[in-house]
Amino acid sequence: MNQWLLNGLNQSGVVLLELVVGFGLFWLGQLAYQKLFRRIDLNLELFVKDNPAVAISLVGYYLGIVIALGGVLGQPADTWQEKSLNLASYGATVIIFMLAGAWAGDRLILRSFECKREIIEERNVGAASVEAGNHIANGLILNTALAGDSGGWLVGLACWLIGLGVLVVVSATYPSITRYDVAGEIQKRNNPAAGVALAGLLIGTGNIVRVAFSPEFQNWFISFVEYGLNLFFCIASLVAIRWLADLILVPGVKISDEIVNQEVPNLGAGLIEAFAYIAASFLIAWAF
Repeated sequence: MNQWLLNGLNQSGVVLLELVVGFGLFWLGQLAYQKLFRRIDLNLELFVKDNPAVAISLVGYYLGIVIALGGVLGQPADTWQEKSLNLASYGATVIIFMLAGAWAGDRLILRSFECKREIIEERNVGAASVEAGNHIANGLILNTALAGDSGGWLVGLACWLIGLGVLVVVSATYPSITRYDVAGEIQKRNNPAAGVALAGLLIGTGNIVRVAFSPEFQNWFISFVEYGLNLFFCIASLVAIRWLADLILVPGVKISDEIVNQEVPNLGAGLIEAFAYIAASFLIAWAF
């Protein structure tokens, strides 16, 4: 058997292993989600009550796990046993941090109302979108915070905590940029456009944090000064996107008016604003 065929079989085996372990982690993640975080019966909510808000939040949670796992999938291992052990241990750690980030998001980003009630009882798609955005942003932060080898777990933990803090600060200052009561729109009007727009901002911010923390760790002072400068520049660039979205993507129309000043909120306007934040974060990432 030639070397090319052997390499192909080995690579196929690695991919199959990652798929098996990955879906095992999804099962463990959804079990932790429904038993520890939301404390609900997912089958009842998804397939009996047909609750779209629960589905949106759960899919965001799954996607966050996938993105976070990307930080370890490319790392080399000597044997398939070592590969599977690394993936399983890292994946279990990711689930713990994903749940911690979800808890922090509920109490700090969506602190103005009870998010569980809005999603489960009110079937609030706007609230679910924000929660899904927080899950994905958390996965992006974990992708870089926990994947590096040079700084160790303490540096990774510090980067993750800083990343969560950035998400909280950005979400708190967001209403002053949009000039409307974001939490009120989501809770009182069940406004999906407002929720989707904020979700896009959280995802874009999470991607910015991922990029800012990507340089190799050197020491606490030099590296965190570099991380801080990168983060400040990227966040400032992201803030400018809100103005550019009005000017370039929807000329002659104010996105905020479309989201809040209509009898039926314009979900398309919310999607465009969300796209602007996410697209800008990737353009900034590729420029670094």
